[in-house]
Formats: sequence, C-alpha cells, structure tokens
Amino acid sequence: MRQTGIEIFYWLQNWSDDQTSCFAKAKDLGFDAVEISLTSGPDTPIAQMRSELDHLGLSVYASLGLPLEKDITSPDASVRQSGIEYLKRCVEAASRLGSPILGGLPHVPWLHFPAERDLRPFRERSAVAMREVAQVASDQGITLCIELINRFETYICNTVEQGVEYLALVDHPAVKLQLDTYHMSMEEDDLAAAILAAGPKLGHFHCAESNRKLPGGGQVRWQVVKQALDATAYRGPLVIECFPNPNAETGRTVNTWRPLVKDPDADLARALALLRREVA
Repeated sequence: MRQTGIEIFYWLQNWSDDQTSCFAKAKDLGFDAVEISLTSGPDTPIAQMRSELDHLGLSVYASLGLPLEKDITSPDASVRQSGIEYLKRCVEAASRLGSPILGGLPHVPWLHFPAERDLRPFRERSAVAMREVAQVASDQGITLCIELINRFETYICNTVEQGVEYLALVDHPAVKLQLDTYHMSMEEDDLAAAILAAGPKLGHFHCAESNRKLPGGGQVRWQVVKQALDATAYRGPLVIECFPNPNAETGRTVNTWRPLVKDPDADLARALALLRREVA
C-alpha cells in the first residue's frame, strides 16, 4: 500500500507559520507522512522539524518554490548562478530532513510570467541549471521532482508531454515529474493516459479534486487513477494538497474565494479514507 500524506499548509494561515505545529494533527488523523515546504530555503528549521517527525513517527517529503531573485530561467547569468547555489543548499537541507525528494517548483518561480514571446530560452536555461543541481541531488540520494501545474500558475510545463520534453533537456536521472490531479484536470485530455505517459518518470503524486477540493468532492475518478498508478508501478506517496480557507494567505494566493471544506478535520478524514480505499 502506498503511503498517504498531507501537505501541511492545509491547516495554516500564512506561508510563514510554524509547520511543525500541525504535525501531530496529521498523525492523529492517520496520515503516514507530511509534506513540508522549505519556505525559508536552506534556513528552514530542519532540526526542529526532524525532532518532531521522529517523535511522531512520520515520514516527510520536502518541496519548495523558487524565489524570483533566484530565478534559474533568468537571462542574467549571475541570477541563474545564485539560484543554482541556492537550490544546492536546499537539496542539502532536504537530505538533512530525511526527505527522499525535493519537489514543487525548483525549476521556475511560481506565478511569474516573462514578457518575451519566445519562451524556449527560459526552458533551456532552467534545464541546464537543473542538470547541475541534479548532480548534487544524486550524490545526496535526493530526487528532484518538478510539479506540472496549470497555465495560470506557470508557463514552463503544464502537461506530461511538456514535462517529458523538459526532462529530456535536463537529461539526468535524478530529475522526475510530480503530478497533481487538480492541475491535470485542467490541462490533460485524459488523466489515466497522462499518468501512463509519465511512467517511470513519475516521482511524486498530489491528490486533489478538479475543483481543488479534497478527494471525494469533485469529478476525479479515483479508481481509474489507481489503475494507472498501478500500471506505472508507482510506489511513492499519495499526498493531499488543498488550500481550503479563503480568509487565509495560503488560500488567497491560489485564488480560493469560497470555503472548500465545512469541517477541516472531519472532511480530511473522509478524504484520507477514500484514498486508502480506492487508490493506496
């Protein structure tokens, strides 16, 4: 059975909040793992997190969003180099934390769209930089997972087809794809076909509904998702990612304008039960 996890900002108001404060809640609800974000990059309080994880017996998966001032797609070589060194330090932080991956958006700043018409040089610069970071990640036993998110949040890669093309540019086995059923519902013609197209290149998997609600509250056919994941032999975690609070910074950033849950803990427990029953 695959591990189940929760992206910890489900409960938090602000991106700067203490992520460890919700680890016990995740454990109490029955999750195997938490996904945390290196919101302070390599200065994220790794020792504090590791201590709480050990105390609770939870696994952990790390993600990050690349800051604009560290943009490895930038035409400015000095900015790219700064980003490469930043990512290498983040890889080392993920290793200290005990995460087998560093996912999210290490390859491009979130919600940033260049004005240039030709975006190919941005993708190429990103891939070259990621190849250098991947060498360090491989040495640390870390897989870099680039999340394929929708067109309103990034331009680099929105579909599995584009993601596979990007991986060919990177040309390093320590870089894989991270899929999310919410984003896939917007960008892919067929969720199962996209998962199958990712195949062994799939490194991490997020679960959310087509309307960004918790699993069970939308149109995703979860048994079909399971069949595709089984066919690819994916054995990684199933991590729920949802930002349900329209009054929180976390929700507002992703344009949550209405509550996506009625009872956060009870609704999450039902979503976890569904994943365990139909997908894990």
